[in-house]
Amino acid sequence: MKTVAEFMATSLLTAAPRETVTAVVRRLTDHGIGGLPVLEGGAIVGMVTLKDLVGQPPYRPVREVMIRDVLTVAPTERITDAYALMDSRRIGRLPVVDHGVLVGIVTRGDLLEELGRLTDPMTDLPWSGTLRQEAADLLKEGREVSVLFIDLDDFGMVNKLYGHVVGDRVITAVARLLREAIDGNSDVICRYAGDEFAIVTTRTMETATALALQLRQAIVATDVPGAPPGAVSAAIGIAGGKRSIERHDIHYDATVDDLITMASRASTMAKRTKSRILHSSQMPTTVRVEPAGDRVAIRRIDLGIEDGQGTATVELELDGRRVTGQAQGSVLGSGGLRLLVDATMRAVRHWLPAPWDVAVEEIARTPLDAGEAVHILLVMGSPSNESHHILGSALYTADPHEAVVKATMKAMNHVLEQTQRGPA
Repeated sequence: MKTVAEFMATSLLTAAPRETVTAVVRRLTDHGIGGLPVLEGGAIVGMVTLKDLVGQPPYRPVREVMIRDVLTVAPTERITDAYALMDSRRIGRLPVVDHGVLVGIVTRGDLLEELGRLTDPMTDLPWSGTLRQEAADLLKEGREVSVLFIDLDDFGMVNKLYGHVVGDRVITAVARLLREAIDGNSDVICRYAGDEFAIVTTRTMETATALALQLRQAIVATDVPGAPPGAVSAAIGIAGGKRSIERHDIHYDATVDDLITMASRASTMAKRTKSRILHSSQMPTTVRVEPAGDRVAIRRIDLGIEDGQGTATVELELDGRRVTGQAQGSVLGSGGLRLLVDATMRAVRHWLPAPWDVAVEEIARTPLDAGEAVHILLVMGSPSNESHHILGSALYTADPHEAVVKATMKAMNHVLEQTQRGPA
């Protein structure tokens, strides 16, 4: 396996902690890069990106806005491991350090072209690396792109009812019809994960939506030996299309990631709609709840699943400060719900004063006449060592992930209020 040393940039630009925001922004834009390591005395003390600097006072020193907890990678690290680290932490670049010395910088773009050459042996479709690279290249050319995210319905149940051999036939049949339906002049397709596929297209939103409808109808009509008619279906989420304002200082890889995330969430919500096709613009972008008299915005909810393992990420904002919680583990049974709850709690813990703490006691779902509700029971520990049970509930709407986070937030609101009042 190839290593980071083969792909890293060794002609390095850096910043100093005392430099101003204006000076560093100018350096970033002049060289068309998204971030710089911050060095002091030859050692890395931080990283700063264009996103960190936007909106900051022009003469503010970089040391006040830089990221201090810097992840690094060795030049001997495998490129797959380096990319996985960047993907899991949602960062675009890593300083390459050899025995304490900065020797290079490696970015997602540096690795994607190589990783994109790897294809799925079952379907002969490329993995997501190719799709991400192609999408970023199209954006660099000034092209408009959309992402179609195709998520097969209840594929785990297909495997359980008809066996994994039939499940493999479903995957290959869907891959074949998707490949036959796309236009190589405007579309790039990949197998994104187990039962998920993605397409990046330069079609107009109208024709991209028509393509989604055509693909869904073809998937539903798919005849797979060993499975009864109608056993295969899918939901499709769409994100992107023509922008309403001109982009400035665009970070292409991050934009592609955002489009994929929005299309993936839209596909989840589409499962509860009649058409089973949904554009991300039809989703609520922000949900607000009231903790302790302040306003918390849920900025991002993401649950990625691969080979039965999931990674849940929840990003919240309070008074302009964003915090992120992440949880990883099995998604079997109700594991996916638990990961979302744990990620939400880890985000909120940033606002909990020591020694307050909270843990999950139970997660339950209740059928209702108008739908279904989810209940999160937490146990809270106070400085007086007394424990209290806190309950939060929410109705399932179009997005079940959002409902779980909202129920957890309602429970955590009571915890935050209690911390303000002091020990019981």
